[in-house]
Amino acid sequence: MISTRRMSLTGLLIVGAIFFAACEGEDAEIVPTPVFHPTAAPAGDVPAAMSVPDAPAEVAPTAVSEAPSVAAADATNGEALFTAQGCSGCHSTGANSVVGPGLSGVGARAETRVEGQSAIEYLTLSITHPNDFLVPDYPAIMPGNFGSSMSETEISDLVAYLISIP
Repeated sequence: MISTRRMSLTGLLIVGAIFFAACEGEDAEIVPTPVFHPTAAPAGDVPAAMSVPDAPAEVAPTAVSEAPSVAAADATNGEALFTAQGCSGCHSTGANSVVGPGLSGVGARAETRVEGQSAIEYLTLSITHPNDFLVPDYPAIMPGNFGSSMSETEISDLVAYLISIP
């Protein structure tokens, strides 16, 4: 009961922080995003919190009208969008979890998550329809408005950046 309340409070605080950040004017102070430096996992078994199991069987993938091309995308712009869109507030680019799962190696994992979907398709849908693919033990708190607030080019750039994360 306490952990559910704590998770609910944490989720509300995160959503509130995202809302507050989105509502600030153009004169708001820009605070640098912390840089996450991953550390090597200890030898032996990978802790359950760091593993990413296969997607649940009951998840029905959302159709992608046209698979974006990472070759034409700009990963450098995607990295800037990762910060500007607030992704770095919840996701590290290492293996460590912040609020959401760490993104180290997400491109390789994405290829194996849903049978018949490429990493590009999976990551695109994970951004535009985040509740379609929940990683176990993580709450469904990722904002679902990126499909309407970002252009297809920006989403493709962000996906190219995510795939480039070692």
